Amino acid sequence: MLFVKPARPVKKVFIHISASDNPDHDNAATIDAWHRAKGWSGIGYHFFIRKSGQIERGRDLEKTPAAQAPYNRGTIAICISGLKIGKVTKEELAALVDLCWQINDAYNGQVTFHGHREVANKTCPVIDYKKVLGISEKGYLAGTRPDKTKTKSEPAIVVSTPEPASATIRHGDKGFQVEALQRQLVKLGYQVGGIDNNFGDRTRAAVLAFQVDNHLITDGVVGAATTEALSDATPRQISLERDAASIASLATDGSRIADASMKSLATGTAVSVSGIVSLLPFFSDTFKSLKTQLTPVLETFGGMSDAVTYGLLIAVAYLTWQAWRSGAARVEDHKSGKTA
Repeated sequence: MLFVKPARPVKKVFIHISASDNPDHDNAATIDAWHRAKGWSGIGYHFFIRKSGQIERGRDLEKTPAAQAPYNRGTIAICISGLKIGKVTKEELAALVDLCWQINDAYNGQVTFHGHREVANKTCPVIDYKKVLGISEKGYLAGTRPDKTKTKSEPAIVVSTPEPASATIRHGDKGFQVEALQRQLVKLGYQVGGIDNNFGDRTRAAVLAFQVDNHLITDGVVGAATTEALSDATPRQISLERDAASIASLATDGSRIADASMKSLATGTAVSVSGIVSLLPFFSDTFKSLKTQLTPVLETFGGMSDAVTYGLLIAVAYLTWQAWRSGAARVEDHKSGKTA
């Protein structure tokens, strides 16, 4: 077979071994059935290597595997047949070496190779894969690529893995499953407009954004593949431009909330400063000059007692603080992605 790298980014390749040495289970179709029984969208591996050395294609390479959670993102998963080390054949090891070198060449040596046991409390894949593949301490293929003319590579069998219709949540659905979905999306940084158990437009937009970020089919439908990706996903990264936003920058960009907050802050600050100046018992030349400039504002307090003026200043300070809080909340919503 000839490996063609997928469009989604890949950094690691994981090697697995099947959970049975029964000859009847020496095929990707059996693994596919087992994984569907777990509620997955289909076989969790991208490739399955039979004892004969035949390589069968499993999950679409454009989809994230479901093989070594929570380390599925950015990986390719390969499973060899056998369960026990004595059941692994020379033919399948030769096919494994050939496939891994094809992957390595496709990525110009920039991917690393690992056994499932490196990220799980398992002995999988039982073989000495590092020796078989010639893996360096850092995980790269460091050996010599085998002579292609000596490697028997049969055509790959493609295993179809469509998503079961019963496992989907879609636009218009309601209920506890939608609520769980919304909470998971919000936890990951995809805003749904409110946890309301209703798969509406905002929730669908959040699902689409998640699917784009995770290189899934962007149909806005939460099937088994999207559900698997949600369970294995990390929080969404906020862009540097969004993260650097301030009340002033949002106001400049047209945010009415930020603009109102800026104006309230400016007015409140001016009134507070003016009031404080008017209540100072003694003024230096500088303060007297400032008071003269602020006379139009100070006339607002004409005839008022000091106590009333103090009260007014406290009220203005409170309103100014509330304006700041409103602006700060708007900035936080922008940074988190809750607002555009």
